[in-house]
Amino acid sequence: MRLAIAGSQSTGKSTLIAAFLAKRPQYAHEPEAFETLGDDIDLSASEGPDVEGLAALLEHTVSVVQGHPPGASVIFERSPVDYLAYAAASRSIAPSERAAFMREYLPLVRGSLRYLDLIVLLPVSARGPFRSRPNEDALFRRRVDDRIRRALLDDDYDLFGGDHVPLVVEGSPLPDQQLAELIRRTAPEAEP
Repeated sequence: MRLAIAGSQSTGKSTLIAAFLAKRPQYAHEPEAFETLGDDIDLSASEGPDVEGLAALLEHTVSVVQGHPPGASVIFERSPVDYLAYAAASRSIAPSERAAFMREYLPLVRGSLRYLDLIVLLPVSARGPFRSRPNEDALFRRRVDDRIRRALLDDDYDLFGGDHVPLVVEGSPLPDQQLAELIRRTAPEAEP
């Protein structure tokens, strides 16, 4: 199964993936694009990469996702949809730049989703154990969460359609429940 863990910053994506890989070592792990490209991406003061940085992160993520054929066992730290949400949530990107980014990258993201079987959205939650880091903007984190939620659960960008559509599920805010659900969904006999 090709699965992506989506969510705003500090929602427990890395923690869940590490726990999942301990239980499912046959899965390959594709780290977040920023871990690979971080030195080449400029960050704004509190709202993440500028539009050029988001484009580079998104293009890298789509390339990596498309590199895994059907039947592959791989977990991606972030989905291509995450970067659309970051662009939509950023107030440091001018509205005209944001609109141009969305026009250019929506078709690319839409096409990349056929390479995923499951997307698990980890929510920002007051009940969960993960909080913003001291240098993170908590309001921006919640705006990103809202945009990812609207994109994945409400399909605000008309991303889902066609022959192969990944299953999208919202994870519990509690890590033990997240892991149990992910293990259940990736059991050999489980259907997404």
